[in-house]
Amino acid sequence: MTAQPNKYLSVSTLLAGVGIAAAAVCCGPDASKVTALRTDHCPVGGCVDASVFDAGPLIIPPEPLENWDTTNEGPLSGIFAVEATIDARVVVPVRLKQLLRLRIVQQGTTIHDKTTLCAFKLPVVQNVASLEIPPLLQQVIAQKSTEDQGPYLSSGAVVNAGYSPPPFRVVVGASLPNPATDPLPSMSDLTNAIDEDKDGNPGVTLLANVLTCTQQQNLYVALRVTGNLTGTVLTPDVITGKVDIGFDESILGYSDDCLSTAAQIQIVITPGSPFRAERTSAAADDIDGNGNVSCPELVAHATDLFPDWNDLTPGD
Repeated sequence: MTAQPNKYLSVSTLLAGVGIAAAAVCCGPDASKVTALRTDHCPVGGCVDASVFDAGPLIIPPEPLENWDTTNEGPLSGIFAVEATIDARVVVPVRLKQLLRLRIVQQGTTIHDKTTLCAFKLPVVQNVASLEIPPLLQQVIAQKSTEDQGPYLSSGAVVNAGYSPPPFRVVVGASLPNPATDPLPSMSDLTNAIDEDKDGNPGVTLLANVLTCTQQQNLYVALRVTGNLTGTVLTPDVITGKVDIGFDESILGYSDDCLSTAAQIQIVITPGSPFRAERTSAAADDIDGNGNVSCPELVAHATDLFPDWNDLTPGD
């Protein structure tokens, strides 16, 4: 399926959580002119409104702990909450936050780990632009994980050991044969686009506020985000270090032409964003008592684990 726009949309956005920040928006066809991916893509009962931002009461899904081999597991084994703080410039300095779940089973220098992106705190460029992640998109992202196993610990002694797992990757709004390198779908070629939040629009929906619009609008996008952690084990309960963020985005449509004249802004991410991983507590963080601390439980206790979670004051 191919659209024939006489103009195009380009938005530089940032996903680093978590997060995503609005950037350059140019001209393009609105979503009403983008043909549906297929007629049967909505679940039974019809499509839902992915732009609704009220998440309602906290729901803890019945997610059991991963059934991994824990024979002779070492002291680093457990579930960690990870806060990444990403500084960037969008004309002015901005800050984003990212919350991840990190499951580790350590056996000597071998690490079996699984990284899941749980939540974002997004910046606002005052009087210019901002994006928000609605609950349906957050749920989609939190269902995607990167799992690896290998010699990622520099010493079996654990304390002061280096921790260097492979990069984690999240692709939303697209199904790619090679997720690492294949191009994302676009408005002119929706071949690999998928309506992952089931709202009837291609890709996934972001909520956009820009100076050219009188009210909040929707952007329909495909996103690919990577993160490469390099850290040091301070204690069996704390890992700190840096994470390098990679980001790729493609705009598949939008809800109103008012987005077509938004100010053009370039985002520059500061390399080596700091992260801190804190061991979770079964007593304090496992809300449903099932032996697993899941993403919704980490989000519920984010400010207990990281008191600065809501602080988006840009760095120097």
